[in-house]
This record gives sequence, C-alpha cells and structure tokens, in this order.
Amino acid sequence: MLNSAIARPSGWRKQTPDRAYFSDLAAKAPIGDHGRAEIRQLLNRIRPVLRTNTTQMLLLNILFDATYEQDWQQGSQPIVWLSNDALARQLNISVSATRAALRALTDMGVITHHDSANCRRFGHRDRSGRIVHAHGISLALLEARFGELTAKADKLDLENHRRRVLRNDITSLRRNIMATLEIAKETVKPSRWHSIAQRFDQLRAFLGKIGRASVEHLERMHRDFERLWKALNALVMRDLDKKTDTKASSDGHLLEHTTQPETVSCNEERSRANAQHSGFQADSAFSAEKMALENEPRQVEGHEQPEESVKSGRRIDLRTVLAACPIISELSAEPPRSWRELDAYAAELRPMFGVSAHAWAEMRQVAGQGLAALALAITAQKYADGEVSSPGGYLRGMARKAAEGELHLEKSLHGLLARKLAARPDQSRQELFQ
Repeated sequence: MLNSAIARPSGWRKQTPDRAYFSDLAAKAPIGDHGRAEIRQLLNRIRPVLRTNTTQMLLLNILFDATYEQDWQQGSQPIVWLSNDALARQLNISVSATRAALRALTDMGVITHHDSANCRRFGHRDRSGRIVHAHGISLALLEARFGELTAKADKLDLENHRRRVLRNDITSLRRNIMATLEIAKETVKPSRWHSIAQRFDQLRAFLGKIGRASVEHLERMHRDFERLWKALNALVMRDLDKKTDTKASSDGHLLEHTTQPETVSCNEERSRANAQHSGFQADSAFSAEKMALENEPRQVEGHEQPEESVKSGRRIDLRTVLAACPIISELSAEPPRSWRELDAYAAELRPMFGVSAHAWAEMRQVAGQGLAALALAITAQKYADGEVSSPGGYLRGMARKAAEGELHLEKSLHGLLARKLAARPDQSRQELFQ
C-alpha cells in the first residue's frame, strides 16, 4: 500500500518524474504576469512547438475557453472542472480518446491536475466570477512556461521564415541555371557544358523534396546552387566577351546581329560623319568609351568634319539597345528607328522618370548627346526593373564616371541584355531582337 501511494500520491493518478516537475512548476506559476489575451496568442503559436495533433489542440482550446479573465489575474488559478464526459461531447469523440488526449497534454507539460481527495472535478465562483475553490485541470503551466514556449515559438518562426526564403532562392537559382544552360549551348564548349549540366542534375537529385528539407540541408544546397550559378554565369559572360571582342574587331558591332540591319554603310568617311553627328568626339575623358552608333542619318551638308575620326572601336546596334531596354519601346508610340530619334525621345522620357533638366544637361555636356541618350535608356530600364530607386541620382553618378573616364555603358547594356535572355528561357535570341 505504501509503494502504491508513492507511485500514485493521489491514490488514482499515475505519477512520473516529469509530471511531478510540471506540477511543482504550476504551483509556483506567477499568475497575473500575462493576461488572458496574451495566453491566447501563445496558445495559437505552440502547436508546431509541442507537435500536438488536432484532437489534443482542440481539447486544449476547449479547456482554455472555459477559463475567465479573472482566472489569469494575481491571486487566482486557471482551473477547469469540466468532466471527461462533457469534454468528450464537445470533442465528439469517445471518453477513452478524451482521457488519452488529456494524458498526452499532461506529459507535454501543458496541463496539470489539481485533484480533490477522490479525484472528482468541481468548483465554485463568486458573483464577480472569481474562483472560490476548484479541483480539476490546471492551465497554470501556460503562465509558468510562457517565456520558454514563446522563445521556442519565435525560434520556430525564424526557422520557417528562413526555410521559405531558402526555398524561394533555390527555386530561382535552379530556374536561372536552367535558362543560362540553354544560352550556354551557343557559347560554352560542349565538354564544359555537359560537365556543368551533370553537376546541376546531381544537385537537383541530392536536394530531394524541397518541402520536407531541413534548414541546414537547404542552406547547404543553396550554397552549392549559388556556386554553380556564379561559375556558369562567369563562364558564359567570359566566352561572350571573347566573342564580342572578336566580332567588334571585325565589323565594329558590340553584340552579334541576329538579323541584318536595314541600312549598312560603314566606310571610313561615313563613320567619321556619323561620329561627329552623334557627338562622339574622341575626347580624352572617353578613351574607354570611343564608339560609333549604327543607323545614324547621313551628315548634313555644311557640317565640319571632326579633327580625327573615331577609330575602329566598338559599335552599338540600336536593336541591341531596344532589346536590352524594352521600356523604351513600351513607352513610345513608335520605337526609335535611329540614334537621332532615340536622342529626341530621351528628352521626352527624362521628366517621366523624375530626372531634372540640370542632371540631363550635365550628362549631355559631359558625355555628348549619343551617350547621354544611351545612359538615360539604361537608367530607365534599371528603374523599371527595380534596380534603381532614384533615376536622377543614378544619371548624375553616370555623369561623374563619364567625367573621370570610368563610364562603360557597353557593359551595362551587356548585363541588361543577358538578364533579359535569362528571364525568357522559352524565347529565342532572335525573337528578343525583333
């Protein structure tokens, strides 16, 4: 009889070291530190922390709903004396299943039992609703463990947020890699391309079901996909740069044509005329930016020839600009057909993007009208893509770089075009330039 009393001090309920610890914790709970509304918020967050099932969580909510605001004030105790039969009816399950759910919540350290001598549940409230005396199921552990459970819930929320971010980033990286692999077929050596594609397939297989992956696994996979993406992108850009340089030295175009331009007349005399007409003098501040522009109308008679013509530098096709900066075609009634029209349209486009007249005049003075129009087109596209928040400030920064000879618009144009191609894996390069 003594051994039975030690095992079950109440004479009825089984006791364990964990239950004894939780009972002692509930007895010392600082009731009143948090109101009923705060406990309710905690209750809504602890299911993933405690890993309760639907029945257990529903039972816990029924018990909590049976408490009053006064029960969570100092000097009181949140005790519920609903019988197992009453709880079973509300849960619409059997009494034995209700007992099992109560045992599970007790072992989780969410509820304890404030038993009477015969383990019956009963209680009485005064006219104000405060408990005078009660024996039943105590929810004091929700107050006693408030800080601990809140910290666990916060940690779990951070992990879930991190998991969502990693899933989204990995999905984006996978799509970018797939799109760039399609582009790389044209530029990367077949052996190198197959090696990267094989590595990509291995990473996808190792990733498994992304919805069930742990944060640690997702972080490791994110690093691997990011390394592969950076390596592939650098390889494509390097090979494309080599191809661009080779093409530029042969026919003066920055990017390879997919269709033949309507007017091509590139003799030395025409190049000198176009260079002067577009404002691309061989200024020392633009030693890295010397270029001639295609599709420019012929020199008007009476204009003086420049003292020295633009040497065989890089030439930018207007189609390349319109493909890399589609915002120009979207906003204009008719896409510019020449650099003169682009320059004229740039003056109309300037106020639409909040670029001041002073910033525009400064850019034209430092860079010339041709480069200024190209710079504004790039700025407008980056603003539309969300890469630039202040077009006016960005254009002023370009003007400062131009004055220092550090402005490289062909690289910016190259980057925009590469992103447009990567964002449209189902669209051919020729369609993008149309």
